[in-house]
Amino acid sequence: MNFNYGFFLCVLSLTRAEQDELNVRRVMRELQVIPDVIMEPPRELLKMRFEHDLEIVEGKVYMPKELKLQPKLEWNADPQTYYTIVMLSPDAPSRENPLYRSWLHWLVVNVPGLDVAKGQLISEYFGPLPPKDSGLCRYVALVYQQSDKLDFEEKQMDLKSAEDHSNFDVEKFTQKYEMNDPLAGNVFQSKWDDYVPELMKMLYDMSE
Repeated sequence: MNFNYGFFLCVLSLTRAEQDELNVRRVMRELQVIPDVIMEPPRELLKMRFEHDLEIVEGKVYMPKELKLQPKLEWNADPQTYYTIVMLSPDAPSRENPLYRSWLHWLVVNVPGLDVAKGQLISEYFGPLPPKDSGLCRYVALVYQQSDKLDFEEKQMDLKSAEDHSNFDVEKFTQKYEMNDPLAGNVFQSKWDDYVPELMKMLYDMSE
């Protein structure tokens, strides 16, 4: 009886994981993350949990004030393996006019297993800042598996440097360091709220 119950839980867990995988692939295609950002979908769902226990559901809309702080991430990680984490928006300043595609929101490399805090920070996290009349903007988070701990040429970016963060090409970056297609990923959407002017003022000392 216990064996059967345990077997049932194992099967249920696998089914949920497979469903998550299929769903994130479907949503990324529907939102045209493929091919706007990447050519191939991630193999699994990247779970993202923000403050107040807010867990991202792929494709859904969230407000910038909900996403102020760096999220906790979870994927099927090997503690002996190093990973690269990227979050970006292809819709800068808007989906209709992506002049700065893609805008980098977070980049951490040489992450051992799930321990993001022990990774090498290139761009610290800052949340969505869609302009007031931009409509819905997409935000994509990806995890790539590295071959080993790597020597990255890129230095830590100044958080206030718009030039450093604009026109980031994740495909070129990962090809440069011989990474394969993304291991895990997630995508959500966001639109302007009254926190965006605060973030713009803090980052760039400017209003919208």
